[in-house]
Amino acid sequence: MADFSIISDASSALLRLLRENLCPDPVISPESIVLISPSDKNSDFQLGLYLYDLRELSEYRSTTPVHSGNNLRTKPPKPLSLYYVLFINNKAQIAAGAEMEQRIFGRAIQALMDAGSLDLTGANPYLQPDEESASISILNHSFEEKTKIWSALQSPYQVGVYFMASPVMLSSRTQERIVRVTEMTAKAEIIQSPGISIQSE
Repeated sequence: MADFSIISDASSALLRLLRENLCPDPVISPESIVLISPSDKNSDFQLGLYLYDLRELSEYRSTTPVHSGNNLRTKPPKPLSLYYVLFINNKAQIAAGAEMEQRIFGRAIQALMDAGSLDLTGANPYLQPDEESASISILNHSFEEKTKIWSALQSPYQVGVYFMASPVMLSSRTQERIVRVTEMTAKAEIIQSPGISIQSE
């Protein structure tokens, strides 16, 4: 299972996916797509990716501990859902323009839809090769829900692409050692009844 960096690894994998699919058309430079908050005053990027929420995926929860080598047992991993928004930087030095913004959003949605999932095995050395990939889902937030997100960020509302990556499995560092029984000693028991003596081992 992945260590604590798995959330950052998921964001980096998404950033890499977007850069590979949106550059050089409609976004000229990969460096113009960055991990950043909409409230950041940086004007040196064109498309921002922001993790605005994360939640435990309760219906995916497991109570089965993970067994590893050296007779160790670890608490089951915590399944998480990561919530992202893609947004255009309105403070960019060169404005994209309405038509270009729509081209960027269209290509971004297309890239996320075509990928379908996020393979994190290459990003985190603790992941097992057969571990489940995180599914990518476009979110249909209402206008009110979107407005609340931007209001919490203390930023003016703007159009964005809202999507989720889930499950992202965060491992536990709590381990306990399993004491295995390697030798059994049989005790002889004498069962006595009137006139009969039976010895069992």
